[in-house]
Amino acid sequence: MKTQRSRKNLLLQGATGSIGRSTLAVVRKHASQFRIIGLSAHSNSEELLGLAEEFKVQSVALTDESRAEDFRVAARRLGIDRIHSGAEAAAEQAAALDYDLLVNAMVGGAGIEPTLKALQRGISVALANKETLVAAGRIVMRVARENKARVIPIDSEHSAIMQCLMGEQNESVRRIWLTTSGGPFLKRSSNELAKVGVQEALAHPTWKMGPKISIDSATLFNKGLEVIEAACLFDLPVDQIEVVVHRQSVVHSMVEFCDGSIKAQMSTPDMRLPILFALSYPERIQSEIVQTRIPELHALTFEEVPKGNFPCLELAYEALRMGGTAPAALSAADEVAVQAFLNGSIEFSEIVRVLNEVLNLWQYESDEALETVMNADRRARAMATEYVLRLSSKHKAVSCC
Repeated sequence: MKTQRSRKNLLLQGATGSIGRSTLAVVRKHASQFRIIGLSAHSNSEELLGLAEEFKVQSVALTDESRAEDFRVAARRLGIDRIHSGAEAAAEQAAALDYDLLVNAMVGGAGIEPTLKALQRGISVALANKETLVAAGRIVMRVARENKARVIPIDSEHSAIMQCLMGEQNESVRRIWLTTSGGPFLKRSSNELAKVGVQEALAHPTWKMGPKISIDSATLFNKGLEVIEAACLFDLPVDQIEVVVHRQSVVHSMVEFCDGSIKAQMSTPDMRLPILFALSYPERIQSEIVQTRIPELHALTFEEVPKGNFPCLELAYEALRMGGTAPAALSAADEVAVQAFLNGSIEFSEIVRVLNEVLNLWQYESDEALETVMNADRRARAMATEYVLRLSSKHKAVSCC
């Protein structure tokens, strides 16, 4: 007779973003398995407090300092006494609360410290925050090993690779294949891309995501970040990581082994499935959340990424080969460039110019210390911001003439 397991206590950070909301949907469906005991968000305090009330959490954190005072007052009214606010709120929450798994769905470099705080305590992390591994992957994986904790990827591609590698040895891997839908501009020429507007770039053909990752998907820079992440997560050299276009988004990634065998993980595209896998790891639980009808999968196609059409992806490979803090610098520059495009300061085709400018000027430095990585992040943002201002000034000068 099986004994009933206690629920797994989750700290969900980045609760009001797309991955956060999908995680909450999984927890609602499987309330007997998981319990949310802490939540964080950047600035959406109203939604955060609504969720805190729904899930009866012990702790809340808001990283936007400008809303801190009102947020704390409102949280106390709900009877919550573990309240964190300000820039370090998420890291403080990750260090103080008693939980079984951190679900890190934060956006940007702010997700690095909470991940490290959890791992240092021997608590595993279900990770959707790309920058954690891109900027500080060597540090993060070392801390995980030292404290016998796991980094469990939530990205559908890395989740697929992890599932394909279960029971296998790294020495048997010939290469891994990260699949990409190709985004909304797979067949566009460089001249056509110069005229792309914000709303067009946000319209991903498969996934509904936040604005930052949607733009990264349009440039394929998100796939470049995934290449860097995969190198860290699975301890593989850059030359063993390939990207292939798969428009149907049913095969989430593949592993090719030394004997020629290939394993693939497949399902209807739905982020709730890799989230469920990460929450329940190392077990699988019975779930009806995602259904895949095999007879309806009429065709699965694969093709090479068009050469030269996605220079942001190529720059990510270049940064990985450079090593050290170059990936951190490139990721930081991309955050600045994407925000500038969303704000209308630069054109879509100029995102890559910002990234190229920063990487061309970057000098190698070791990524062994977190302080060095964080300093690299700040320097790269400053360099990217300066270049964006130059591009923006040119646009204004042209429009005035």
